[in-house]
Amino acid sequence: MISILGDIAPPVLSAMDQSDELRGYTALRPEHGQPVNFVAVMTGVKPSMDDWVTRSQLDEYVDMCRNRGLYVTANAQFAGFSGDDSLADVIGKETLTTTRAAAHTVAEDVPNASVHVFVGRDRQAVDRTRWSGWYPLVSGGRASSKPWIDHYWFGEGLGYPSCCTEAFARHNNWSVNNMPYQAWRSTQAPSALCNSTPRFTGLTWTAHLPCRYDCAASITLARETRAAVRRHSVELADYVDNLTARPCLVLNEWETFSFDGTCRPSSIQYEAVALMPSNKPNRRLFEALQAGSRVEIRDDLVVIFNSDDVVWIEQCRVDGFAPRVPFFLDFSAGAR
Repeated sequence: MISILGDIAPPVLSAMDQSDELRGYTALRPEHGQPVNFVAVMTGVKPSMDDWVTRSQLDEYVDMCRNRGLYVTANAQFAGFSGDDSLADVIGKETLTTTRAAAHTVAEDVPNASVHVFVGRDRQAVDRTRWSGWYPLVSGGRASSKPWIDHYWFGEGLGYPSCCTEAFARHNNWSVNNMPYQAWRSTQAPSALCNSTPRFTGLTWTAHLPCRYDCAASITLARETRAAVRRHSVELADYVDNLTARPCLVLNEWETFSFDGTCRPSSIQYEAVALMPSNKPNRRLFEALQAGSRVEIRDDLVVIFNSDDVVWIEQCRVDGFAPRVPFFLDFSAGAR
């Protein structure tokens, strides 16, 4: 099988027909950017967004935004590190998020670091979002988590529906819960407008984790975002429509796969599969899916077939960080 995304490679945005306003952003963020979110903020559909840019590009990024009537502020720059060795003796390390990095001031010259910026049309609204958009800290050997209200204010500042922000507060504990599963079990008719599984690509109509995959408030926001993007790039809008209107296999936020195929209640028959980007993608399972043509869910097992031959069996356990609960989401009905 061949991945429909070319092994999760992003599209060549520079080759797409787009407005000058959007091209200014995509020229600076050609890969792993947020063109959909940027258009939503630029056109006033959303109040603000947070983004990442290298320190060497920061001045150019700020000028680009100001030329579009947008205000930019930054709180820190982060340099990632591999492994958890430096956290081994930290009290409360289990409360930390999956994003783990060393923080530095924006003034410092730090190799391979990215500046965390906040962008919007209203300066006060952007500043409020920045004040609540901080990560849990480690100081003096102890982890310090931010209060719940900051999660709510941050979601509000980014334009997320209140129902989704409240669901995030209830379910986003990776030690004991699986938020995509909780959203799925509340869903009656999945809408591609609520398909947040490609959100790490920046190419989705719903950039947040919805409370359900047919959330009315998220659908309304997604429709407005989609209409705004279509005015700036029909090609980009068509690409996102195609990307989000597919059946998916979801295990948790890290492990999601999109298919070119047909979804049934307990199986997906497919011609191609894509691995959705995340902080910790399951490439071994992706390779097994590429060797198959049908995937079934049998209780806690993901079973992959090539014709009638079993090529892989994956057991999913919930007694660990990022509990794994397999389920299918069929978004093939498209944006409705």
